[in-house]
Amino acid sequence: MLHNLCVPIQRWNAPVVGRVKVIVIGGLGAAAAIVFFQPWFGITFATVMGIQCLAYLLLGEAVALDTEAGTLGLRWGLIVRRVRLADVTAVLVAGSKLSVGRASGGEISVYLWGRGRLDRWLGMPVVAGDIGHAIAKASDAARSAAQAPAAVDAPARRGTPAASRSALATALLGCLGLLAVCAALLVRHSWHNSAMSVLAVILALLLGIGGVFYVCLSAALFASSARARRQRLADAG
Repeated sequence: MLHNLCVPIQRWNAPVVGRVKVIVIGGLGAAAAIVFFQPWFGITFATVMGIQCLAYLLLGEAVALDTEAGTLGLRWGLIVRRVRLADVTAVLVAGSKLSVGRASGGEISVYLWGRGRLDRWLGMPVVAGDIGHAIAKASDAARSAAQAPAAVDAPARRGTPAASRSALATALLGCLGLLAVCAALLVRHSWHNSAMSVLAVILALLLGIGGVFYVCLSAALFASSARARRQRLADAG
């Protein structure tokens, strides 16, 4: 792990052993997809996973805190999220999980390195607490500096970004569930080896049950959001 203590930029990078672990797990997942799924789906899934794992190997996982620019950057391979420090309303740490709440609604949650027995056996430190403390301190300073402009702009921006992001997150959750259900239907069940047949059935059941759960959860969240929206409109009227 590399940590640059030179202000105004602080950066935490995942250890090299963490990158190797992700590559090994990704390779096993890609191999399982090619073996257990229909060829076209398994090859597509393995290709996407391979691209992401290669990007993770080259780019890694990192948290960058730039107090001068007022931004927080989170990277996981090709996935990059940036948040203005002045928009951070809460920072929660639970083990290796780091959650950042935003003023515009919703939160970003990431699992950093150092989680689980395998990470501890590999010697990866748990750094979520230190990172969370640094983010909370920087966001407090950024909010204090931007308090007056934010108070002026708040009435014009209220509600819309949060509602749109919440609907998008719910839709993505439902799409993930549908994808899992489709993947369950594409598992190859015909094997000459009984052990492989049992593994294929278990995989299909796990994907199907998980997919149905995500679809039902997204539907419940959407219904709850719609009821809350109707209630707000009724109260406003």
